[in-house]
Amino acid sequence: MSSLYLIRHGQAGSRDNYDVLSETGRLQARLLGEYFRSSGIRFQAAYTGSMRRQRQTAEIALAQMEGAPEIQLDPRWNEFNLESLWKKLAPRMLAEDGQFARDYAALHQGNVDRVMTACDVQLIRAWVANHHQLDGIEPWGDFRARVESPRRDLLCHAPGEAVAVFTSATPTAIWCGSALGVDERRIFRLAGVLFNAAFSTLRLREEELTLFSLNNTPHLPEGPLRTFR
Repeated sequence: MSSLYLIRHGQAGSRDNYDVLSETGRLQARLLGEYFRSSGIRFQAAYTGSMRRQRQTAEIALAQMEGAPEIQLDPRWNEFNLESLWKKLAPRMLAEDGQFARDYAALHQGNVDRVMTACDVQLIRAWVANHHQLDGIEPWGDFRARVESPRRDLLCHAPGEAVAVFTSATPTAIWCGSALGVDERRIFRLAGVLFNAAFSTLRLREEELTLFSLNNTPHLPEGPLRTFR
């Protein structure tokens, strides 16, 4: 039975430049790596999605650890593309949904922080419900299948090995939700509470997942270092 550490990326940038770590995000990643080192945690393998914020978190955290493994890039751990939903699904939502249009108008009165908004939630729910088939948009079912597909590959790791996976909130929530047997709505509730640079631990045995801990932040003191974007 191998131990999986699913790690959310550190704090990212603003809504207009999201796929890069902020200074706070870089600090969170460094503190994470220092915590792993001081706790005697050693990873036999490390994977990251191909998004820049994921890769930066992996590079900074693992640089703090002695004997860290080489990072293996695996885009199956990438987050879904919220920007594409805004570009391709939002125009239809604006035309069809008065509440969405009102929320959208309020959003664009100066809110540029990349925190989850009411409009984001409505877009995601429409995407999950598959109300619209749009070219260039990965359907929810395909996204979930992609994120879950590394499970068989991870079986190559021997019992007792620790594996780090640097990813994002929704992939982490899908894996933890799969271990708990929860539905899509509860998966997104899990995703919504995951701190930046938090880690969740699971055990994988013969493709069966067991959740051991969720949203751990012992390396982050209470206050401004516990962020959600």
